[in-house]
Amino acid sequence: MKMDELLGNPVSVQISKVITETPRSKTLQFSLDGPIESQPGQFVMVWVPNVDEIPMSISSWNPPEMGITVQSIGDATQVLVSMSKGDWIGIRGPFGNPFSTNSKKTLVVGGGVGIAPLRPLVYNLLDGGSEVTLVLAAKTENELIYLEEFENLKHSNLKVEIATDDGSLGLKGFATDAVSIILDGNDFDRMYTCGPELMMVGLYDLAKKRKIGFQASLERFMKCGCSICGTCAMDPTGQLVCADGPVFTGEQLAKLTDFGKYLRDAVGMKKMY
Repeated sequence: MKMDELLGNPVSVQISKVITETPRSKTLQFSLDGPIESQPGQFVMVWVPNVDEIPMSISSWNPPEMGITVQSIGDATQVLVSMSKGDWIGIRGPFGNPFSTNSKKTLVVGGGVGIAPLRPLVYNLLDGGSEVTLVLAAKTENELIYLEEFENLKHSNLKVEIATDDGSLGLKGFATDAVSIILDGNDFDRMYTCGPELMMVGLYDLAKKRKIGFQASLERFMKCGCSICGTCAMDPTGQLVCADGPVFTGEQLAKLTDFGKYLRDAVGMKKMY
């Protein structure tokens, strides 16, 4: 394999459109030319000039237009959400192991900006004839991403449920509270999720108890995105989030001792949840 291919064929792209999703999050769209394939759950490495390079989930892919949804959290994301149409960023990828989409009755749970990699998954599942119950969860109504888009998507196989920590919209409570209620009256063959890791741990426990297939998209510190640096290795298996993930099955998660317990920073030090 050539080095450019291993690194994800780095290119500079110009932002073609900026969509404000919430007061703290925006979707940036840009064009990627060439024979590029992207599957739900994959990510790209995004170079923010003079700041940093960070992994970002792909939130839309309508060739040649790709989108990433960014929430202002750190230095790089703060700069990204301040960008405008015409600004330039660097892109490498796509990378990673995607979601499998062979589910027929599906529960999809997104917490905060974790809904980003689940957005293309929902459309893929619906296109494949799956029945999808989508749970959008956030701290407040103002932080719910893609709310209007999915509520206005009049699809016979899609049901949207809302949960907010403060009760400003939908169920007052966490995503796990909403899912517990939904599971009492429904049978699903798979649950997909992305969001805060402690939320995903709770959902994993619910899925395991109900014997529901489970897939979660994890986040770890990454320097390369392409299995060179090893900074995103998981304990004790050594699996890399960039290459073996970011999507992991329930069976894989059961073997990981750091899931929901800790992650590692840029120098490999443990940071407890």
